[in-house]
Amino acid sequence: MPLDVPDDSGFGSAPGGGDILPPPEQPLPIDVFRGRTTGFGDMMYVGLFSPAKGKDVGKGKFLWGLGFDLGLPTASEDILGTEKYTAGPSALVVYMGPKWKVGSLITHFEDFADKEEDRADVSLTNLQYFLFYSLSETTAVGASPNIICNWEQTSSNECTVPLGLGFSTTVNIGKVPVRFGAEAHYSVVRPDDVLGTKWDFRFYVIPAAPSALFEWMQ
Repeated sequence: MPLDVPDDSGFGSAPGGGDILPPPEQPLPIDVFRGRTTGFGDMMYVGLFSPAKGKDVGKGKFLWGLGFDLGLPTASEDILGTEKYTAGPSALVVYMGPKWKVGSLITHFEDFADKEEDRADVSLTNLQYFLFYSLSETTAVGASPNIICNWEQTSSNECTVPLGLGFSTTVNIGKVPVRFGAEAHYSVVRPDDVLGTKWDFRFYVIPAAPSALFEWMQ
């Protein structure tokens, strides 16, 4: 994923875009805002296995999935990644109603191999919860922030817990539906002594996969 952070002193960011983590035995620089580093972060893969059909709940559907995740140290700069190969379990639960879409995706990352041996170990949980209300068939309000807990930090610095609100709409570009959205998140819980995210602004563009692809997969 593309990343831009207000520091160029060799820090590493956790998977999922969470807290910026200093390498072991590296002191915190006096001024971390003297430069910026822009580039690509680590590549993350999440695979989930779920029933072919959801369970009817009221007027909506309940769906779930279990699987695994993999993290690859593909960051273009040291500050933008962990320099670790990671893996762990993943799970998804979601309710898709006529108006409400509610659920969460949880992933956990543990490092199992090093690209750079002098970087901090990774033990990190990412819980992305989402809550959306449909104003129409194509427009919704809500948010999908990421709660991130870095278990390698002290107890007062482990978790970042944001709340947010956003707006999304879907338009057709040719024959492909494309979802556009923007969200703002504020962290009501954040690390005391570690560089973390107070405000987060998210913009996204998500094209829908053509139905012919799903027919081919089945």
